[in-house]
Amino acid sequence: MSKVSNPEETVDSVTLTIDGQEVQAAEGETILEAADRAGIDIPTLCAYADLTNVGACRMCLVDIDDERRETACTTAVDEGMEVEFDTEDLWDQRRSILELQFTEENHYCMYCEMEGDCELEDMFNRAGLDQDRFPLEYKDVEPDTSNEYITMDLDRCIGCGRCIRTCEEVVGNETLNFGNRGRETTIIADSGVPLGESSCTSCGGCVQACPTGSLYSPLSAYKGRERNCEVETTTCSECSVGCELEVYTNSGRIVKIEGAEEGEDGGQLCEMGRFELLDDRRERVTEPQVDAEIVEIEEALDAIAEELTDANSINAVASDRLPTETLEAFAEAMDDIGANLEIPGAQRRATEAAIREELAADGYEDLQADSIEDVLESDGIVVYDTSIVESHPVAASYVRRASTDGAELVTVDGETDQLKRFSDESLTVGSPLAQATAEAAGALADGGSASPVAGVAEATTRALDAEDGVVVLGPEIEDDEALIDAYGLAAMTDSRVLSLDRGANRADFAADGVDESAEVAYLLAGDDRGEDLDRAIEVARQADTVIAQATRESTLTEIADVVIPALDWFEREGTVVDADGEERSIDRVLDPRSETGSDREIIAELKEVAT
Repeated sequence: MSKVSNPEETVDSVTLTIDGQEVQAAEGETILEAADRAGIDIPTLCAYADLTNVGACRMCLVDIDDERRETACTTAVDEGMEVEFDTEDLWDQRRSILELQFTEENHYCMYCEMEGDCELEDMFNRAGLDQDRFPLEYKDVEPDTSNEYITMDLDRCIGCGRCIRTCEEVVGNETLNFGNRGRETTIIADSGVPLGESSCTSCGGCVQACPTGSLYSPLSAYKGRERNCEVETTTCSECSVGCELEVYTNSGRIVKIEGAEEGEDGGQLCEMGRFELLDDRRERVTEPQVDAEIVEIEEALDAIAEELTDANSINAVASDRLPTETLEAFAEAMDDIGANLEIPGAQRRATEAAIREELAADGYEDLQADSIEDVLESDGIVVYDTSIVESHPVAASYVRRASTDGAELVTVDGETDQLKRFSDESLTVGSPLAQATAEAAGALADGGSASPVAGVAEATTRALDAEDGVVVLGPEIEDDEALIDAYGLAAMTDSRVLSLDRGANRADFAADGVDESAEVAYLLAGDDRGEDLDRAIEVARQADTVIAQATRESTLTEIADVVIPALDWFEREGTVVDADGEERSIDRVLDPRSETGSDREIIAELKEVAT
């Protein structure tokens, strides 16, 4: 259901009655929305969050003014309207629909992953049904398990369309749709291919929206019912979007992760935040080690202190997923011993800050986008580096949605354009992006002449001539000249820049990077994986002595001379700074499982013995 402002704060409002209760509603609001806000529970199965209402399930049927029967989710309120939803005649109709649902699909609740959390089961119980009058006529449909994280069991699908609308309206990917007709109608991915072979981004939005067991994740299946779980809210630190997580735990283990629908991100998550955080199967580092032998923490700290004190050169790399407070403590400790420090994204942010300062001196101020959501309000978007689809998936969904809503989208990439399906003009640039942006800026200065670099200038300037233009810079844009020209282009077109660098935590740190090998490498890797872990390993291989403060075993811990346990993502607490420059809270979900109770305490103790 779409969210509506309080009618008391709205100039135009109407008064109606719902089952005899007087309700104030905003003009244009639906009966279901007005009832929901008034605390009146009109039954429904297909209405969900901010999705478009379609009236598919027929559970919200109401009688209006004793004259007509309509669906409450699609009927607007009117002054003096009298609505009834809790009559025996209406419940008889609902019961008939529910019985047909149970007849046409496989709803053996005791064998279903969603038993106890299923909205259809709840509705069946609410209707007072304990058996079905009709013979079972469902077809046995093999579950689609082709996607690693999402199982489609269409035997249990009720055709509400919540997954389709979520994929289209929230994620903007348009993978799911209805296929076939009549009784053969079913949910399909793309043109009917298995989900794992489709354009699905594995964000899991459809899983969260599904009211039955038709869509679920094998990572969470049969691990516990929501009613038996505790729910902790924290911030995802997989990228700088900083989505709000609702983490369900049971008996000291994580059952599942969902997006907070009332949070700033409206319940959106991506594959990294919803599934990959649950699917890290590497063994935990639980005890300190020196030369592959388990030791007490004091002995490990003494060994580290000795190596750092005696070293002529030290390289330090810290994970950008860590809380600001931990990174500040580490940066201070490394500065005290003269170490070179690298934090993903820090150098680029410093470069961009200098560029903005210089342009502000020339009268071009406020070039930085206020929020990622500025993309949704823009009329023209230029995306340099479409790898944001992988690195910042929720931000990429905003780009897709804006394009679908009519914004002109130009995508520029040196390799594969991952937004080509939604782009008005997709440009592959064989030359450096610095040249592409320079050509665009030059063309604008010359009055918009065509560019010899694959038409970049003509396309980008046309898109940014829109009233609200946004330049999106992906994480692969590292060249200083490309950054300078991109900001210059934004300044000349009165556009804003949304910078999505490699850093998940965009707090300001003085980190000049690591360019040369050193005697000692100190890697505060945390639970890093993928490219970030590869970079830590690269720096480690160039050192004589390696110190790793890590959460899980990996090649890094294998080559390290000293290993200190680090907290996992669900054990940390502190804050991070998101792409909007806002501070978000990292809250502890479960107590630490390793000997280390706090990464910051370890760093503080190390600082004491090393200086």
